Amino acid sequence: MRIETADGTINANAAIVTLPTNLIAEGVIRFTPNLPGKIEAAGCLPLGLNEKMFMSLDGAEEFEADSRLFGRTDRTAIGAYHFRPFGRPQIEAYFGGALARDLEAKGAAAFFDFAVAELTNLFGGDFARRVKPIGMHLWGGDPYARGAYSHALVGTADSRSALAAPVDGRLFFAGEACSANDYSTAHGAFLTGIAAAEQAIAAASPSGSAAAP
Repeated sequence: MRIETADGTINANAAIVTLPTNLIAEGVIRFTPNLPGKIEAAGCLPLGLNEKMFMSLDGAEEFEADSRLFGRTDRTAIGAYHFRPFGRPQIEAYFGGALARDLEAKGAAAFFDFAVAELTNLFGGDFARRVKPIGMHLWGGDPYARGAYSHALVGTADSRSALAAPVDGRLFFAGEACSANDYSTAHGAFLTGIAAAEQAIAAASPSGSAAAP
């Protein structure tokens, strides 16, 4: 098997593909011969968007470790806030769906401004002086991701097993989108990676075979 890249060609007996579904579905990576079943399966498992931002928190001991709250409960455009994750003086903030896309279009600072507005509404104006942005990654704008966490379109949950199926005992697939039960999780991605590695090892053994059904 040969993998051609802008930096040269890699020859291998097998490969494990862990690309985000959006990249496979959009043909960013081309397979030769073509694998229309994989492209179709990936297209049925598009990525949503869940952005995470970390903020430092002064006077964090006021809050119970690993406590959580929502910025609002009367609308869907809200942030979810995890106070003192692992006991650290921080707030881990989550933003999803259409809200995340709208904020991402404005840049990372828009997420912080949104979070401060929600938190000061809950804790008062002085709370703004207690938080500072630490960092975040804009997954929707990342050309190597183009989103975060897959979801199956209605009636296409079987696409997960179709995406995960090995090809010719040499090409294997892993990632949270390949997990039948633990999709949209880090441990789902990890477990499918272990499974794909075991399949590759079995296929390489003299008596092993991991060919697609």
